[in-house]
Amino acid sequence: MTDKPDIVSVIQSEGIELRQRGRDFWGRCPFHPEKTASFKVSPARQTYYCFGCNAHGDVLDFIQKRKGLSFKDTLTFLGMAPGKLDAQAKKRIEHEKKKRAAIAAFKAWCDSEYNRLADTYRRLQQSKARCRTWEDVERIASLYHAESLWQLRMDILSSHDEQQKFKLYEEVTRHAA
Repeated sequence: MTDKPDIVSVIQSEGIELRQRGRDFWGRCPFHPEKTASFKVSPARQTYYCFGCNAHGDVLDFIQKRKGLSFKDTLTFLGMAPGKLDAQAKKRIEHEKKKRAAIAAFKAWCDSEYNRLADTYRRLQQSKARCRTWEDVERIASLYHAESLWQLRMDILSSHDEQQKFKLYEEVTRHAA
């Protein structure tokens, strides 16, 4: 059997963002919803601990819990034992990859949509500042009505409420189709 892989590398390869603070790394726990980082990874000890849900262990525990694998399949997944993963384990891993890809695409959409709205809002503010006559105001009047909607959507996209963001995503993509 080979040595265990580095816990920080494995956790980051699972798409979990970790930030170093001192000797340890911190991030949001993948095992429960949270808004602030309560998930601590100690490279020196090769362990993790969540102060929110009390999940803890080493790299093997992490992968077992994250992927729902047996101990034997976890060893195989991490390259610590020869062999092949069973069909059910492969299916779970493939599902997890698809889920991570969908989450990454959703986050990219949120960033892109926020930037698009912010740019449009900025342009409206510039147009309003250039208005000198009633004709100028009438020319951009339809945009005045959309301004509060853009502000609301930017507020949602800049918040930490993922459910609100997803509702907005569904609404926008439904109307675009």
